[in-house]
Amino acid sequence: MTLIPATLLLICCTGLAYNQCSYAAEDVKDGSAWQTIAPTSYPMQRKWVSSEAHPWRMIGRINLAGRGHCTATLVSANQALTSAHCLWNSNTGKWFPAQYITFVAGAEKDTFQGLSTASGYTIAPDFNPHTLNSAELIKHDWALLTLNKPLGTLLGHLPLAAEHMMTIGQEISQAGYRADRPYVLTVEDRCSITQAYENRAILRTNCNTLEGDSGGPVLVKQNKQWVLMGIHRGRTINNQSLVISANNFSEFITGN
Repeated sequence: MTLIPATLLLICCTGLAYNQCSYAAEDVKDGSAWQTIAPTSYPMQRKWVSSEAHPWRMIGRINLAGRGHCTATLVSANQALTSAHCLWNSNTGKWFPAQYITFVAGAEKDTFQGLSTASGYTIAPDFNPHTLNSAELIKHDWALLTLNKPLGTLLGHLPLAAEHMMTIGQEISQAGYRADRPYVLTVEDRCSITQAYENRAILRTNCNTLEGDSGGPVLVKQNKQWVLMGIHRGRTINNQSLVISANNFSEFITGN
């Protein structure tokens, strides 16, 4: 087991995104092809993908009663996976009520592939919203939304990656509705795992991430099929990213 070093104790949670975003003339997509989006503050390696295409239509925004958004992924017929800290309202010191949470699958500007409110959600049993940056508790920062509509039946849902795929050097793809492009899904497809901790419960990657990416899927091709390796949790002080691996929540997903 590789222990979590002290340098990871200072984590920037890439959580709720509140800022608005305008679209530049170069923001053009062509079907499922990836096109470069490159305003001054935007990483060249991050590409806009078509939210109509597989598997991107299974990924969506969680809208939180007008107070921000995170990214989530369909993992079963009626479950969407995201970060637990996204559902915590730090202003009130309470969890957002389920009825005020909406999952918008395949959101792209003013279109979407599916929409459902939440009937409830499950927070990781050992998650504590008051200790977000505790290295020992990072792996518990996940939540499963239960949706009122079976969007996973209509759009499909992502299976989980096998543990043997979670190795240093493994190429991965990071997707999300990051704050500087909150209304289109963007993906970085050439990053990789750089370290693993806590028996692969936590992975470190060199993916470029930002607010709004929290809860976003980290994907890998397994037997020529896209599978979910984990979800994005936050950035380290050296600007790498942390991933909560599927090992932490697989037993809580029904029908994956």
